[in-house]
Amino acid sequence: MTKKKWIIVALAIIIIVAGAIGGYIWYQNDQRQKILDSIQLTFTDQTVVEYGSDIKAEDFVDQQSGRLMAPTLDTMSLGQQTLEYKVTKGDLSKTFKHMIEVKDTKLPEIQLSKDSVSIEYGDSFDVKSYIQSVKDPVDGPLTYVSKDKIKDKQTGYYTYENNVNTKKAGTYKVVVKAVDKNNNQSEKTLKVTVKEEVKKDATKSQSSSSSSSSTSTQQYVPSASNKVIVIDPGHQGRGNSSLEPVGPGASTKKAKVAGGATGTTTKIPESQTTLEIGLKLRSELQSRGYTVIMTRTSQNVDISNKERAMIGNNNNAAAVIHLHCDGAGSSARGAHTIAPAKDNPYCASIYSASSKLAQKVIQSYCAATGLKSRGVSYRNDLSGINWSEVPSIYIEMGFITNPTEDRLLNDDAFQTKCAKGIADGIDAYF
Repeated sequence: MTKKKWIIVALAIIIIVAGAIGGYIWYQNDQRQKILDSIQLTFTDQTVVEYGSDIKAEDFVDQQSGRLMAPTLDTMSLGQQTLEYKVTKGDLSKTFKHMIEVKDTKLPEIQLSKDSVSIEYGDSFDVKSYIQSVKDPVDGPLTYVSKDKIKDKQTGYYTYENNVNTKKAGTYKVVVKAVDKNNNQSEKTLKVTVKEEVKKDATKSQSSSSSSSSTSTQQYVPSASNKVIVIDPGHQGRGNSSLEPVGPGASTKKAKVAGGATGTTTKIPESQTTLEIGLKLRSELQSRGYTVIMTRTSQNVDISNKERAMIGNNNNAAAVIHLHCDGAGSSARGAHTIAPAKDNPYCASIYSASSKLAQKVIQSYCAATGLKSRGVSYRNDLSGINWSEVPSIYIEMGFITNPTEDRLLNDDAFQTKCAKGIADGIDAYF
């Protein structure tokens, strides 16, 4: 065979071999493509998931062909999620995507012990005693926050405002509001009926009237079973310079409520400091079993000193605590309490009980805070005391004109000490 023929034969063999190899490769690729085409995954119609549910990514799969690898679904995060699945046959696999959205449609749950309650005229009333639980179905119990402490866009709390006047017969509605962490909101209303006052008969009234001169100086006698405490955070966001009598029948008049001082260093108004400590004192006393009534829970009020005293009277309080801060020179320091003088022309009957209360509170307060005790002073010119028919004291908790005490009185941890010290004094009084 000639050289030329050998070349032709060699070329023919190469072409045949190349064709065979090419055909084999094409066949293999065709088979792989058929396998890939056979890998299928279809989903259910569900695209929305409830927040906190125990559903899994596999639960969205309707049909599959091959071995499934499902992603992790996070039902504790709101919003859209793209789930990426992988289906495998042999050494071949395909990915599939499914879009879902996590939504929280369950409202927070408020459980009251009663939907309505009827109380006697003049009885004490505490909203919290009727609240069994406030919780989110997924995240659990919600924390109470007073209305004046709620911040913009705050979530995860519950609140209410007690508008019940137990000295005014009628029907009141106390609305308890809950807001979960995802801003779902629910409300529940407690209907409170205050009964009509039971009037004394004419004979007793006449007897009482005829003997009023002899009973006017009779000293107030505390009741061991009465644990109603009224807390009056002194001042308010804006003072009221209109005048009112300093006491029953008085011709002397004073401003209904002064604007208060301002911290020398912190620039925080006295009214804000007394409110913050007052709210902490409320929590501390409630934890000790007292029934607590606040004269105010926000800065945006207009309540005169006489009206603050009447809140104590109308609720037959065992004690009224007026919270204030002193103002003088920058070197003045320490705390003191104020009680009505023994010869007070308006409320001498509460002198003894108020004096004892003032002594116990200043002792415990200074022991808890470490502030210097300036003792107890007795005065006849304070409207908040003069209008009282129940034990009533002022506590000047420190000088906000003193840079050190100003900073302390506006420190959260120190305010807790203030509340504990006052509560210890009330305990000692009882």
